[in-house]
Amino acid sequence: MLLQVLQYSCYTMKKETALANETTETPEIKLRRGSVDLTRGEVRYPDGGGCQLSAREADLLRYFAENAGRVISRDEILSKVWRLNPRNIITRVIDMHVVHLRGKLRDTSKPQTLRTVHGQGYLFVGA
Repeated sequence: MLLQVLQYSCYTMKKETALANETTETPEIKLRRGSVDLTRGEVRYPDGGGCQLSAREADLLRYFAENAGRVISRDEILSKVWRLNPRNIITRVIDMHVVHLRGKLRDTSKPQTLRTVHGQGYLFVGA
């Protein structure tokens, strides 16, 4: 059992790393409160501060940016970013990643960059 857990963890880390290292057409994203370098997974704030995105957060933000202005469902995110079949999966993992991503983008009190469209999914507005 422990071996299975370790194998799954290694597979998940390799998969996240591989996704984060894929080339993209959106290497830098300008935001209302800073910018994000997706190549490095870094968020930079106007005050000179910054923070690091996890590989999964960078993949998620990249997907949102590539589909800006379009509502993206949780099922689509599970399928395209997590590479999972969303059938029969009930999870709040997408919501938790979005909450963490909003925190790092300083988009928390009344989200303007990454909006929730109730009953449908998320809408990335950007700068």
